[in-house]
Amino acid sequence: MKTGYFKQIDNNLARGYVSVSLYPSKNKNVLYEFKSLAPNWKLSEMHKSKQLSDSDFEKEYLLQLINMDAKTIFEEINFLTGDNEPILMTNGNKTSFCHRHILAKWFEEKLEVEIEEFKTGVVTRSKGYMKKITQKRLFENE
Repeated sequence: MKTGYFKQIDNNLARGYVSVSLYPSKNKNVLYEFKSLAPNWKLSEMHKSKQLSDSDFEKEYLLQLINMDAKTIFEEINFLTGDNEPILMTNGNKTSFCHRHILAKWFEEKLEVEIEEFKTGVVTRSKGYMKKITQKRLFENE
């Protein structure tokens, strides 16, 4: 599983793109949606209008995820995309705060998996942001 944003999609590639955004993608290659992983409308609007800080958004979004079973959702998404690797897509971009980073970190912590960023690779995620890892990690194959 990976994460990414809609503008990264190559129009000639059919992949396991799964929208986890509140609003549907206009890209015809996004065949799947998993709306329960999108932040609720009120949360999104309050953050967009700056009534809610990034850290408060993260706390509220994690409260939304708390009653979900990460393993079941992970399996459902993989089943949904069949033979294609799921790529959880949002409207955010590479440098901005985005719930996909909070979601990916939640999956990583709950399931002990590594979720890369589409077309970027291995990243670190913190507080709704990501940073590309540019150095090889010691002991990565152990």
